[in-house]
Amino acid sequence: MSYTPTIIIPTKDRPRELKRCLDRLLPQLPMDGSCGVVVSEDGAAPRPALPDSVTWMRGPGKGPGANRNFAARCSPPGWLIFVDDDCLPEPGFLAAYLDGIARVSAGPPVVFVGKTVPGEGPHDSLLWESPCYGGSEPAPPSCNFAIPRALMEETGGFDERFRFAFEDMEYFARLRHSGVGFPFLSGAVVGHPMRRIPSAAKLAARWQPRVLSTHDLGASGPEILRLLPRHVAAVIVSRFRGPKAQSGRLAAALRFFAEYFLFLVQLPLWVLDAKKKPGSAFWERVVAEGKSPPRFGL
Repeated sequence: MSYTPTIIIPTKDRPRELKRCLDRLLPQLPMDGSCGVVVSEDGAAPRPALPDSVTWMRGPGKGPGANRNFAARCSPPGWLIFVDDDCLPEPGFLAAYLDGIARVSAGPPVVFVGKTVPGEGPHDSLLWESPCYGGSEPAPPSCNFAIPRALMEETGGFDERFRFAFEDMEYFARLRHSGVGFPFLSGAVVGHPMRRIPSAAKLAARWQPRVLSTHDLGASGPEILRLLPRHVAAVIVSRFRGPKAQSGRLAAALRFFAEYFLFLVQLPLWVLDAKKKPGSAFWERVVAEGKSPPRFGL
């Protein structure tokens, strides 16, 4: 396997954030030009002025999963290091990945995952959010990981049915179910800015892909209607644990209550829609073999 790495930055209409990311990343590139950068713009932002080490392309406009798949297909063989446009790589980020990649030997396939920490913004308010990963969490975010391009092709990449949420959790679940290891690189650190949580309607819409995923795992319509509301309620309640619960509690509670109400209203329609869509061939095989996760992953 070629160990030549390519850094992929999927982006959409965030030129300022992209520039900040590149300003942190480009000084870390090897002087010999052995590591390139691919930027895939999935929105309408114009092409920025970029150095020769950066390849810019227009994405397919079909969501973050499709954009990552597209950039991967357009990259040379070897390892692909993914970092999101709004992330700020810390010093040593690339060196940690290059060291991990250099130490890969024959054996089961692996996907390296770096450390994601909350960046700029309020850290003590439920009205702000940021993904984080320290190596022990059950599912890493897709803003900081590395995968061989051959493995991504073999496993089908991100499921492009998931247009705006859950595509990373679904893909990493498939990889784990296939026996892929996820070594953690504590030195590959990115800071992810805190962002205001979206409206209740957008929060509720994030649960639609979970309906599709649960259906893929073999749940019937009545089972989804019975189990998913309990799962969503438990997730919402869990947000109030920890120090962040000390700020913005009332405003957050009202928004989360509206999120849950809108989720319940739309859930039956989402269940009907999931039945109409083609399922995942991978999970259909898992279900047929009787290896579906307990409670359909809920």
